[in-house]
Amino acid sequence: MDAESRLPSCSRDENLDCRAEFKLPSSIRESTVSRYVILAVLAIGLGLAAVFFGVTMAVIARYVATDNTGFEPENPEFALYKNSRFKECYNLVPDATNCSAIRSGLGALATRIPEGFGYVDRYNGWNTFTGDEYHAHPPIYDWCQIVSCFNGFKIIPSTARPSATILSTMACWWAVMMTSASALGHTGKQIWAAFSKKRQKPCRGLKELSIFDWVLLAYDICGPIFWWWLSFGQFAADPTMSTTLAITTWVTTWKLASVVRFHPYSCALPGGRRAKRNIIWALHAMTVLQWAAGVYVMVVYLGDLSYQGSTLQSYDCVASRIPDAPGSTSCSVADLCSKATLFRGAEFTYEDTYYVGGRYNLIAYFWIWTLMALMPFIFLLMTWKAKEDLRDTWRVFNPGPSVYLTFASFISLAYAVAYAVNLVQTWNSPRDREGPFTFHPECNALHVPLSPWRDYFDLGEYARAYRIAKMVFNA
Repeated sequence: MDAESRLPSCSRDENLDCRAEFKLPSSIRESTVSRYVILAVLAIGLGLAAVFFGVTMAVIARYVATDNTGFEPENPEFALYKNSRFKECYNLVPDATNCSAIRSGLGALATRIPEGFGYVDRYNGWNTFTGDEYHAHPPIYDWCQIVSCFNGFKIIPSTARPSATILSTMACWWAVMMTSASALGHTGKQIWAAFSKKRQKPCRGLKELSIFDWVLLAYDICGPIFWWWLSFGQFAADPTMSTTLAITTWVTTWKLASVVRFHPYSCALPGGRRAKRNIIWALHAMTVLQWAAGVYVMVVYLGDLSYQGSTLQSYDCVASRIPDAPGSTSCSVADLCSKATLFRGAEFTYEDTYYVGGRYNLIAYFWIWTLMALMPFIFLLMTWKAKEDLRDTWRVFNPGPSVYLTFASFISLAYAVAYAVNLVQTWNSPRDREGPFTFHPECNALHVPLSPWRDYFDLGEYARAYRIAKMVFNA
């Protein structure tokens, strides 16, 4: 009689639903030191994640409480200058000598947008990619000096679409960290169960789920799955009318497809073994679809995620207000409004911007987790024609999705906590409503987008509560 048939509380089929994900060797399971070392490592990981979430929520609360007196969206000048202090610097008397060097530097390094346009995307004016460019155009000017050199340019008024707030640094970091924390939470629960010495009992259905299990399950289903697909539908219909879409949420669906095979979720799933297998296959199929949808989002966001510049028109020209707007231009109103490049979103780099960009971290982890998801197939190919003893060896090194996710999550934790530390260090940041702008020298005109100085959380009129909730639920 085998071990499974001797179990006093579960039938053979029931025992398949009672099993834990991790089967630790008795030498580790019965070792107090091993137990506390492994659990301590996971606790440290979850603790670091808690630090990140605590710091970011405190920063968001501060950003939301920003004094916007004079920068309210209902202010007539908001269409011109948005939430930046562009007006203050625009009205300064420009220094002709400095402006000549500034305009020369901006023109020489305007490589991300079509010819004939220029842009300012950082506090000191421009980035220098080579030593020669650095010596020819050193970034010795500040943002206000640069803006003053555009005194007299016609400022084109506009209204922002939801896509004007996409890919803020904090939203990108949050997407990666929430995915990591969710994976660590499930792994910790499974490892805790693996160390448990309790006798196996018959499956009790939904009663097997603790409050912690319910919270994780509800979060994963409501946010990264249900809300995410609704958001993707909106994005597919019109990307410019969608706020940031988390592209790493397929990882959560993949994780669920794995954990529901084991205790306690397997006990709570309805139906027999076939029905449960169908649920697991459905989750795997949804994972593939969500991954493909994430690739599609990246293709649409390609300009924003790379150095090529955004391709989304995130602003609508207000033609009726152009004649009365500050500055003069030789181009007609229709001509100005037809220049789509002026009305695209733009990233902006401040002096204290964290060196690992949020949007680049997001795309990097999309592919890192893709590699983790492919690891079981890689091991399968490596053992396809191997001898039986070698297959057993490879199985030891193929522990499953939870371990891969946990490994990748710890790497992301290191960078995310460093980002949180940077947020604390820059709490009293010198940022003062600087932001990007795009100009057209021939028409002597420019457009001022929204300033990301507060990650757009200072903007109460642009569905701020919705954006925060969507970010928190990783949708």
